[in-house]
Amino acid sequence: MFAILGLVLIAVGAWGLLTGKVMAGSRGFKANTYTREDNPVLFYLFVAMYVLAGVFVVMSKPWSWAGS
Repeated sequence: MFAILGLVLIAVGAWGLLTGKVMAGSRGFKANTYTREDNPVLFYLFVAMYVLAGVFVVMSKPWSWAGS
């Protein structure tokens, strides 16, 4: 289950790099997005956070100690 979550986070980061727009929370009921052209620093920061969080979740392998 955690591996799927990690892969989804990595996919969100990769999709953000491909499209040039990444979701970064919300402002009330409206989604807050950063684009490569509008705010490149925050765009690449959120892409890096998605990818690194996904890699961390996949590599942590919580299922290896869950059964013992």
